[in-house]
Amino acid sequence: MKRVVMLFRLFPSVAMALCLTLIPVPAWCSSSFNTTVTLTSASPIGDISPLIYGQYLEHVQADEETIYPSLWDNQHRSANPMGIRLDVTSNVAALKVPVVRWPGGCFADVYHWEDAIGPQHNRVPQINRHWGGTEPNQFGTDEFLHWCHLSSTTPYINVNLGTGTIPEAVRWLEYCNGAKDTPQGARRSSNGRDEPWDVKYWGIGNETWGHWEAGHSDADTYGTSLSVWAKAMRRQDPTIKILGVGSEEGNDRAWDSAVLSKAGQDIDLLTVHMYGVSTVYAGSEYEAFVFTPDYLENRLRRMIETVDQATSSLNRATPINLSIDEWNIRHFYDGKQNRKSPRTLQDSIFIGSFFNAMIRLSPRVHMANHVFLVNGNATLLVNKDLVVWTPAAYLFKQYAEWMQGAALPVLVEGPTVEPPVPITAAPGRKPPADFVNGQRNWLDATAAMRKDGRLTISLINKHPENEAAVSLVLDSFRKMKIENSWTLHHEDIYAKNDFQKPYNITPVSTELTQSELKWLCPPHSITLLLLGN
Repeated sequence: MKRVVMLFRLFPSVAMALCLTLIPVPAWCSSSFNTTVTLTSASPIGDISPLIYGQYLEHVQADEETIYPSLWDNQHRSANPMGIRLDVTSNVAALKVPVVRWPGGCFADVYHWEDAIGPQHNRVPQINRHWGGTEPNQFGTDEFLHWCHLSSTTPYINVNLGTGTIPEAVRWLEYCNGAKDTPQGARRSSNGRDEPWDVKYWGIGNETWGHWEAGHSDADTYGTSLSVWAKAMRRQDPTIKILGVGSEEGNDRAWDSAVLSKAGQDIDLLTVHMYGVSTVYAGSEYEAFVFTPDYLENRLRRMIETVDQATSSLNRATPINLSIDEWNIRHFYDGKQNRKSPRTLQDSIFIGSFFNAMIRLSPRVHMANHVFLVNGNATLLVNKDLVVWTPAAYLFKQYAEWMQGAALPVLVEGPTVEPPVPITAAPGRKPPADFVNGQRNWLDATAAMRKDGRLTISLINKHPENEAAVSLVLDSFRKMKIENSWTLHHEDIYAKNDFQKPYNITPVSTELTQSELKWLCPPHSITLLLLGN
């Protein structure tokens, strides 16, 4: 034992590597608990939508730097002629972001797109009428869509229901998707783009149930407006997918039912916004925080039930699926939100668990957009010199690459805990009275059968101190072997990457051939395993 302790002191990385290798693992690697993960059937739950790994941009306060100068800075050494920072687009492309929502958010309902097209030097700055300050209008429709092209991502545009009009929205759609011989297509062509952008996803309204929103209304009024706007936009382009506003956290069945009764035939997706909360460095919150995705999964299941009940008589050819087009973890210091607080390993446990929740609900969760992509509770941190990948960035990239294909049913058997009441939206916020927490497994697991015939398994050990000794039971996949592992872990649950320490947390990936289907997951860690024949 003394030799082992000396090994940890002198060569901690080597000792940890030994703890992460083949099972059985020596008892000296610290206390652990046993868990069995069984793939109960080869019949899939449904196809995993690649769009659940999407991101979000919004023009918020200037000092948040979510757009300027992080995405657009015509003085930056990497800027192209449009002012777009190519050091950032190259990192977004490497991140493999599938879809990005823009221009918000609350800002969308005060944004007039025609203020931000044409020669940049002719554009007039406007007051940001939601977040305050000045919007310079240098990153507009042409810049965003060109940015998406350079970043190899799909655009999702939210029109202005709050202070805008239907003709304005239809012109915007034609500007993006119309042929160059149409009035707005010709306008786009004169601004440098002949070919249509073919923007597929269009949102109508944002948090319309909220009193802070420029387009705030009751459900019946919104549902009626949504139907009228959607019909007008679909007449302009029948190929688009339209997103309508669902209730906050899926907690208001009356709102969702009323909206769908008015516009259920006219939309493709219903949106929902979900935010967890961390009061940062408050150790007592850990269990409530890392199990909040379980609560959110419960809300999503209820919302899907509501959608199906509300649309059962509509004779739709396809169901209305969900888009979680805003979600994240908000950091609060002394009761105030701090968007510049970097993502921690604890945040990654939340994010991975939320990914797993969406995978289990495949294909009913069609899209998700993480708030923000850069600098505001963000996946990437950007200043004039660096683009830093937070732990969340590595997680987004790996899930997008590995957790794809068809979601498979998984049974987890092991130690459980009844976590405290989850914290969502803001400190002090409580879940609905009908929510029952119940026992939860310390280990969270999902599985996916990829199109290449290989199997991927996600293992998230939420226990703060103990490793999870996992036995995999594959049943229909008995001949498979573990070919590759990927682990995101750090001893400090609050560890982060920032401009001072950009590589403080990096994942460990190992190629191997292991026929014994056992694995040891470190405490508070995310592990992905790739299996083949």
